[in-house]
Amino acid sequence: MKRPILAISVVAAALVVVAILVKPTAETGEAPTAKREPLVATLAPRSKEITGIELVQGSKSLRLRKDGDAWVVPDAGNFRAETVRVNEILAALAGLEKVEAMTSAKARLGELDLAWPDDRGAAKLVRVLAGEAPIAEVVIGKERFSPEAQFARLLAEDQSWKCSGTFRSTLELVNYIDRQLMTLPSGDLDRFTVGGVEFSRGEAGAWTTAQVEPVAELIETQRESAQRTIPDLLARLEIDDVRAAKDHAEHRAIRVVSRSRAIDLDIAKDGNDLWMKVNVERVPDQPEPTDEVERDRVTALDKAGTRCAGFEFKLPSWRATSLSTILFPPPAAPANADQPAPGSQPTVISPAGAP
Repeated sequence: MKRPILAISVVAAALVVVAILVKPTAETGEAPTAKREPLVATLAPRSKEITGIELVQGSKSLRLRKDGDAWVVPDAGNFRAETVRVNEILAALAGLEKVEAMTSAKARLGELDLAWPDDRGAAKLVRVLAGEAPIAEVVIGKERFSPEAQFARLLAEDQSWKCSGTFRSTLELVNYIDRQLMTLPSGDLDRFTVGGVEFSRGEAGAWTTAQVEPVAELIETQRESAQRTIPDLLARLEIDDVRAAKDHAEHRAIRVVSRSRAIDLDIAKDGNDLWMKVNVERVPDQPEPTDEVERDRVTALDKAGTRCAGFEFKLPSWRATSLSTILFPPPAAPANADQPAPGSQPTVISPAGAP
């Protein structure tokens, strides 16, 4: 009797093991032991051939191009992109693995935001290039949470997939560049000039002003604002956008001197936005620093100047607001503008019996 009981027990145990191995999980709907396949099988083997990336969603698009060992943004005058951000796109795309086959009916792809072209602008197309030829073209659709999953498909195929991993890369240019152009603590500013007025730092750290142009453009309240705003601007110079430099009809100049370097800011008004060009040059009558810390600071400024050459940068709106009151104040209202012209007031006759 013991032998049949033992045999039944072994078979039962084996069935339990098999059931565990083949039972689909509630999270993924697949067998845990199944080998997942990458959605884009060509990406990893051809990674060294990659020279460009394009992202398209609705009317928006973003292009990234490899330039030597660096990445640039062609639509922003080839301004340098952050390599780590570009690698995040490729890593996210390579990390998509097929979990479950979804619909292959073309008419139903829109339900997963996988139709392309997409009139609603919900789907996102990611194209990875080797020269002008695509290595991969992937349509990214809806995302699922808890557990995370991404619906996607290859552009050349109607078969859609639920994939493990996520693809959250956006098409906003500012996410792929270093938004901080330079850092210059306000204590490192010796003097600056704006609107025909030169501001110099005294021994106690207070600012003094002197008119250096025949006609100064800054009134007293603007001078007080400039003492706070200009040093703070360069303490952490951040941007919201970048493009190739161009000429503007309405622009103002700010010149900042920090020991042996002069930083020229050319700030232009374009609609409601302020765009800025940056130039860094050596001050001829100032010696080069010998202290290591000072040399590093000057080197950082020189690198920022090189990086900014040929470009202009959109300032954040909160920064543009404070600068506009100094550089582009509204025209003063004419005297007595609110007073009616003599003889233009209507004649008012009081009713009978009124005091």
